[in-house]
Amino acid sequence: MSKVRQQELTFSHDLPEPTPDSKHWVIYTRKRDGAPYKWAGYVDAPDVALALQFAREHYGLDEACIGIIAHQHEDASDGEYSLEPLQPTDAAGDDGQAWTAFTLERRGGNHQTAGTVNALDAETAIERATAAFAGPKVRSIRVVPSNCIHETTESELTIWRTHDMTYKLAKGYAKDVRAKWSRFRDEKTYEQYRKDDIAKHF
Repeated sequence: MSKVRQQELTFSHDLPEPTPDSKHWVIYTRKRDGAPYKWAGYVDAPDVALALQFAREHYGLDEACIGIIAHQHEDASDGEYSLEPLQPTDAAGDDGQAWTAFTLERRGGNHQTAGTVNALDAETAIERATAAFAGPKVRSIRVVPSNCIHETTESELTIWRTHDMTYKLAKGYAKDVRAKWSRFRDEKTYEQYRKDDIAKHF
């Protein structure tokens, strides 16, 4: 072994405590008042404060939304994924803690909030949520203890940037391009240009 490797390292003070390990958080966004929260993606963060901050910075930048909720990935329990619509069960009861139910309308789609049920455990919560929310479009149900779900506060609801970012969206881009061309070309000329451009490139 070389002399460099044989040296013992010494420090003038104790090493700082290690930072906590990151946790995997599931993020859902709401686009308008009264609409359900829909799955948007994931972030990794050591605590809920940073998880919501990262979610606001990332998902609030990608799409217009007025609210965000998050829960740790390990807190979710998913029911079966069915090719056919789930049939409602006859499970009933309101004992136990509150669980937030999320429904999946198609395989490969995104979960969205449907409501809450009370149950003593996840399995019972899924059965009761199936009784309450199963329908012709629902293929799967997820439940999460309601006390494990964290929501943006009222002061954080203004997530979408205050400056105009519609150019980032396909519909906004098309609208902005038309507006720019229309400033110095009449609508008929622009429409002919658009048709020629599409024909040339596609």
